[in-house]
Order: sequence, then C-alpha cells, then structure tokens
Amino acid sequence: MNIITIVKLKYIKFLHRWLGLFASIQLLLWTLSGLFFTIPDIKDVRGDQYRVWETVDNAQTLDHSKLFAMSALLKNLDINKEEDYTILLKRRADTWVYQVKNSSQISNYDAISGERLFFITPDEASLIVNRETNLKPKKVELINNQENGSEYRGRNLPLYKVFVEKPQKGMVYVDPTTGEIAAIRTRLWRTFDFLWSLHIMDYRERDDFSHWLIRIFAFIGLMTIVSGMLLWYYTSRFNIEKR
Repeated sequence: MNIITIVKLKYIKFLHRWLGLFASIQLLLWTLSGLFFTIPDIKDVRGDQYRVWETVDNAQTLDHSKLFAMSALLKNLDINKEEDYTILLKRRADTWVYQVKNSSQISNYDAISGERLFFITPDEASLIVNRETNLKPKKVELINNQENGSEYRGRNLPLYKVFVEKPQKGMVYVDPTTGEIAAIRTRLWRTFDFLWSLHIMDYRERDDFSHWLIRIFAFIGLMTIVSGMLLWYYTSRFNIEKR
C-alpha cells in the first residue's frame, strides 16, 4: 500500500468506528421493531378478533310501514343543494335512525318519529360494546380533549371510552354521534404503537415519518454502510493483489 491508501484507510476506519457507534442504537431499534411488526396479525393488533360481525340483515327486523316518510324528512332538512348528502337507515344502539351526512357533519333523526337525535348515552355506549363485541363493559367515560400521541388519535372528539373486564386494560372507543366503534385498544396495540414511535422516531405524535431526525439517522446509517464497504475494499486480499 502507498502512503495515500494508508491515510485513506486510517480516516475510513475512524469514520466507520464512530458512525457505527453513533448509529448502532437506532439501527438496533429499527431492526427489533421491524422484526416485531412481522409477528402479530395486524387484525389482532387492531382488536378485530373481539368484534362480533353480524350476518343477519338488521333491516329485516324493522317494520318499514312505521318509518318516518323520507319526503317529510327531506322537507324538514335545511339542505344546501350544492353539497352532496348521504342518507342511511341504520341502527344506533337500540334506535333506528336516518343518518344524514355531508362533508362537514353527521346528523341523526329518529327513523320512526323524525325527531332530531344527538349523542347516545353512556348506557347506550355500553350496550353497543356488549352487542358488537365479545367484551364486557364495566365503566364509561366521555373524552373531550385531544392528547398528543393518544391511542384514539385521528378520531373526531368527543368519544366514549369504555373500560372492559378482559383483556386487562382493554378499551373500546365509541363515537357518540354515530354509535359506531371507533377503535379497540389492548396491550398488544400499545406495544405495537410504542415500537412504531421508536421505528419512525416520532416520540410525541407517533404519526410523522417524514422529519429531519429520521433523515439524519438514515443518512448516518447509509454512511456507516458505505464506509464499511470501503474499509473492506481497501483491506481485502483482492485489492492488495491487484495493487
């Protein structure tokens, strides 16, 4: 080896050693979290195994002759003709409702009387969890405040937070407007979410994987790999014989 190669080798070793030391912890976290993501079924992480999927058409149990006339409902609604509206007949807790949805809000009307309905009650939220999951509710709270990195992030508030007996520390979040289950959270989901925050290096919001911190560490990881390849090249038997 000539003196230039020796100097190059010295600096490449120095660069590789310190880059590897600096990046090794995050590289290990990326590997471990990525490995964990491949193990559980994503449906189990989301809690789908606790849902009860009804196969019977609920509309068959409804006496359609008693329904509030759709023409009368449309007449009572203050509808902006320039907007698109969707009207669904659905069951909300133990009440059949017309759900009127546009781009900005969802409104519910009693399908029998045509009366405007607002939030379901905590008892109705428990009933929904009882009927639509195989979990047993024990306590209900109303959530009005959004928290950074919360397990109900991305959902519109307010939400009912329903505590269940099993699994331990299991939670079901119910939308008080639609009566739909917004999310089911368990320890498995929380473990997945924690590792996801380490994987994308967004420790607060846990959703943003396009930021400077992850770009910097990705670049450091790339330089560690490149310096290792150069180190192999300059110290390899092939390169020595070639010279």
